[in-house]
Amino acid sequence: MPTAMVTFNGRITLPTHVRRQLGLKLGDSVDFVEIEKRRFAITPGSSSTMDLEDCTPDMVQVPSYD
Repeated sequence: MPTAMVTFNGRITLPTHVRRQLGLKLGDSVDFVEIEKRRFAITPGSSSTMDLEDCTPDMVQVPSYD
């Protein structure tokens, strides 16, 4: 059974084969679904931080005053 350790700031790293099985890529989100008391399933989320690239305006270049 795959395991993950919780770091001091509450983060976990999903094992590589779990990420592959879920089809997760950099920036993807996951959902934690409660299946019974104190037991959760991890499922791929519905959004990715990479989707936000299309939502942000293009960066404007600031002129330098050299």
